[in-house]
Amino acid sequence: MYKKQAKGNGNSRREISEDFKYNKLKLKHVKHILHNVSVALGTLTSALHEFSRFKGRDVSPDGQLGGLGYIMSLKDVKDGIGSSIQILSDISDTLADELTNPRWEAKEDKEVKELLKEKEKVEEEAEEEIAPEDVSNPMLPKIYTKEELEALSTKKASDLKITELVEGTQDDSTLDDVLATAITDGLKKYHSFE
Repeated sequence: MYKKQAKGNGNSRREISEDFKYNKLKLKHVKHILHNVSVALGTLTSALHEFSRFKGRDVSPDGQLGGLGYIMSLKDVKDGIGSSIQILSDISDTLADELTNPRWEAKEDKEVKELLKEKEKVEEEAEEEIAPEDVSNPMLPKIYTKEELEALSTKKASDLKITELVEGTQDDSTLDDVLATAITDGLKKYHSFE
């Protein structure tokens, strides 16, 4: 998941020399970039929301998407979109800050005001559209369903294929549980625990 944040996160200031001349003709490029980033942010938010409308097993028996050469797990695709949303949100905030920089003298610029409103609207819609479960957080423990817990209790280390371990198609926490069980079972064969 995306970790890097914009420098300062809203609490820092840039030191720009007073003799730097802002070329007001270039402001239109910053405006276009903010507009395009806002559109992209809205589009990615909708894409991430689509992932909440189905379960992975409904579209892929092996948890993968793609075919010849381009293959990713559903989780990686979803996490990538979530990371992209965070990155674009940071970029959007940075561009909005730049547009409101007093040295551009664009405070009364109608287009800048419209772009800032558009940015805020996209962010509000993103917050409404993306449910917390749409973005996985690796720091939170996985919550298993009853069926998953039953499957874990009957799964043995020998049931895992080496390709599952190498390709990462097996959930890490599941793998830990299976390996812990296999080690405990192996120790029980050679030592009696009372």
